[in-house]
Amino acid sequence: MMDILGLLELQGRLFLLMGVGMFLRRRLLSEAFQKGLTDLIVDLILPCSILTAFGTEPREDLLRSVLFTLVLSTIIQIGCALIAAALFRRSPANRRPVLSYGTICSNAGFLGTPVAESVFGPEGVLLASVFLIPQRAFMWTLGVSYFTKGGGHGWKKVLTNPCILAVLAGTALWAAQVDLPPVLDGAVRSLGSCNTGLSMLLIGMLMSGFHWRDLADPGILCFCGVRLVLIPFLTLAGCRIFHAEALASQVSLLLTAMPAAGTTAVLAAKYGGDAEFAAGCITASTFLSMITIPLWCAAAL
Repeated sequence: MMDILGLLELQGRLFLLMGVGMFLRRRLLSEAFQKGLTDLIVDLILPCSILTAFGTEPREDLLRSVLFTLVLSTIIQIGCALIAAALFRRSPANRRPVLSYGTICSNAGFLGTPVAESVFGPEGVLLASVFLIPQRAFMWTLGVSYFTKGGGHGWKKVLTNPCILAVLAGTALWAAQVDLPPVLDGAVRSLGSCNTGLSMLLIGMLMSGFHWRDLADPGILCFCGVRLVLIPFLTLAGCRIFHAEALASQVSLLLTAMPAAGTTAVLAAKYGGDAEFAAGCITASTFLSMITIPLWCAAAL
C-alpha cells in the first residue's frame, strides 16, 4: 500500500507526463494524431493492460473484491444518474446534456486506470476494469440519450467495446486458469505496460485547450464540485456506513473522483450540444482533479 509521500510522487509523475502531452499538442502534434492516439489506447493498449491484470491468481478474497466492485459500481452509476436528474433539470437546454453526461461518465478509463495501477498494482487494474463495466453500459445507453433525446447506441455498442471484450476474455482465462502462450503473453504485457504513459500524454493533449477563464464560469465550477467532491464524498460515506469490502471500496472511491470523460465534448459536438462548455468542463475538472485526487487517494488508503 502506498503512503502519502508515494502519492505525492505519483501525482508529480503523472502531472509531468500530462505537461509533456500539453506541450506536444500545442507545438508539434495535430488533432488527427490525438484522435489516432485515442483509438490506439481504447482499442489496443488499455485492453492489453486489462488482460495482463487478469493474470493475478484467483484468490477467494480477490474474487470477493471483484463482485463487490461490480455491485458498488452499479449502485454508484444509478446514484449519479439520480444526482444529474435532480441537480441539472433546470439548467439551460444546451448545457443540460453536457452536465448530465459528465456526471454519470468520468474519465475513469484513461486517467483512473493508470492511477489505480500505480496505487494498487495489477489488482487495481483488474478492479478498475470491472468498475468500468456499468459505467460503459450507462455511457452508451442513458448517456447518449441525453444528447439524442431517444435511446442510446444500445447494448451492441457496449458489448463490442474492446475493453469490455478484454474483461470477458480475461475473466474466462482467469476462471479456467489458462495462460496465454508465452510469445502472445509477452506481447500483450509489453503493450499493456504502455498504458500509463500514453494515457497521461493523451490527457495532457486534451487539456491543451485549457483557459483560466473556464474556472470563472459558475456552471463549470458547479459541475466540478459535483464531479470531484460530491460524488466521491457520497461514495466514501456509503462505503463507510455499510462497511463495504476494503479493496473494492478503495478502488471505487478513487475512480469516482475522476474528472469528466473526454467523450463529453465529442458527443456535444456531434449532436449539437454546447461543445465549448463541454470542453471547459473537461479541462477545468481535469486541472482541479490534480488537487482533489491526492486527497481522495489519502482518504481511500
